[in-house]
This record gives sequence, structure tokens and C-alpha cells, in this order.
Amino acid sequence: MNILVTGAAGFIGFHVCQQLLSEGHSVVGLDNINDYYELGLKYARLEALGIPNALELPYNETIKTHKNQKFSFVKLNIEDRENLPSLFANQSFDVVCNLAAQAGVRYSIENPETYIDSNIVGYSDLRADREWALVSKSTERNGRFERLNSACCLFVCKGKAT
Repeated sequence: MNILVTGAAGFIGFHVCQQLLSEGHSVVGLDNINDYYELGLKYARLEALGIPNALELPYNETIKTHKNQKFSFVKLNIEDRENLPSLFANQSFDVVCNLAAQAGVRYSIENPETYIDSNIVGYSDLRADREWALVSKSTERNGRFERLNSACCLFVCKGKAT
């Protein structure tokens, strides 16, 4: 399957990408690489996935990895209503694993707009004009039941939830 993992430079997103790749899936990682957490950690995770020089990544350009032919990465905000649709127009995803979110409870009190933009608007933009269903660990597509062994979160998928 071709799977989009948002929040790919984060701790959970990184591990989900690794697991999905180990299962043979094609993965496109997406992250805005914001500076809420230590950027060095995010860059190191991307390096481990095969994306070198993450500090110099261009915005909204899909980068192929030198390490794994089945992984690519795009630096992009999920709430970017101008560029996100082009990602979906240029890729055919079977599954979207949305792990992108603004973290930090205290920060949310001081900056509620940031949370609304990422956690609500961004999620809504991922679903916009697409037929997706929330599923956990498995999905039925084209009458075929598929199990995602590595699912540790809710997936947003084409098809109907099972």
C-alpha cells in the first residue's frame, strides 16, 4: 500500500514510518518540522529514514530517500490549503495516518490559534474533498480485507471501516 504519514519527524510518526517500511509498504512522510520540540531530534529521525540535510529541505517538494526506495518526504503544513491538495493530486494514497498535531498543553493556553490551525483545520484539510473513513488496524478496500499490522493509531483510509 502507499501510505501518507503526517507528523513523520515526530517520535511516533518516525517509528510508524519505520514499521510500515519494514512491512514493505511505500511511505510518504510529511512534517512541517516546527521548532516546538528540539529540531536536532527531528533532523536525526529524518536522517535515519534516509533524508539527508533536513535543515535545507525545500518547502512543498517531495524528496526521495537515498536509503529506501519506498520512502519519500515532503516538508509541508497539513493546514496549507494551497499546497496540500497538490500532494493528493500527484500521489495516490491508500491510507493516511495522521499523526501531525501541535503538542504542549501549556503552549495551547498561550497560543490557542496554533492548536486550532494544526489540530482542527489541518485535520479537516486532510479530509477535504476525499472519501475517507476512520479505521483502526484494518480496512476493507475493493471487497478485500487488509490488516495493517503496525497500526498503533487511528488511520484515515479510503474505503469503509471494518
